[in-house]
Amino acid sequence: MPEKKAGPPPIGPYEHSEVLSALRKTIKLGLKEEAIYWLNVIVTKAERGGPKMAAKQLWIMAAEDIDDQAVVMRAFAVFQMASAVQETDHLFFLVAQMCDAPKWWQTEAGREVDRLWSKAIGDLRTDPKPVPWYALDRHTRKGWDLRRKQDGQWNDDWSGTDEGRLKTTLHHFRGTDRGFEETRILDSDEEYQKVLLERRQLEGIRKRPGYEEEPPCLFDDEEGPG
Repeated sequence: MPEKKAGPPPIGPYEHSEVLSALRKTIKLGLKEEAIYWLNVIVTKAERGGPKMAAKQLWIMAAEDIDDQAVVMRAFAVFQMASAVQETDHLFFLVAQMCDAPKWWQTEAGREVDRLWSKAIGDLRTDPKPVPWYALDRHTRKGWDLRRKQDGQWNDDWSGTDEGRLKTTLHHFRGTDRGFEETRILDSDEEYQKVLLERRQLEGIRKRPGYEEEPPCLFDDEEGPG
C-alpha cells in the first residue's frame, strides 16, 4: 500500500489548513480583529514564505469574493510584490480593507452574476446556444464564408478593426448597440461612408473609403481559411 504523503507543516500551534480557513472566513464575516490575528499567525509562524503564502490566499479570496474592483486590484498588486519586498505592512492594511469591502453575495450585481453562472451551466448542459451573428467577423472561418456570400462585405460591425470601431460607434448613436437583433451596418451605408472618409483623411490616406491593402485577420493565408 503506497505511503500517504505528509501534509504541509503546522503553522505555529495550529494545523495548516485550519489557519488558512480561519483567515478567509473571518474576512468573509468582516471580523477585522480576528482576521488580522490569523494573518499575523501566517506571517510570523509559517516555516517557509509566510508573507507570500498569505498574499496568495488574499489574492485568491479577493478574486473570488470581493465585489470592489479597487480592492481586487490592490490584492493582486500585493501578491505581485510579496516576494520582492520584506515589509508586511501592506498585507495587514489589505486584510482590513477586505473585511470592510462588499462581498459578491451582499450586492445585487454579485448575486445576479452567481445566478447567471448557474444558468450558463444549465444551458450548456441542456440547450447549447448558437454562436451569435455579431461574432462571425473576419477573425472566424464562418466570417470568411459569409463574406463570400455577402458580395465581399465583412460582418465587422463589432470587430476591433478600424471599420468595426466606426460601425460600433454608429450603432451607439443609432441606439442599436445592444446586439439583440441583426441590424448590420453595410459598407454602402451613406453615414458610414462619410465617417470612414473623414477618418481616412485624418490618417493621411487618400484612397477610396473601404480600400484595404491587407485585411486584418487571424489567419496567415491572404484568402483566409479554406
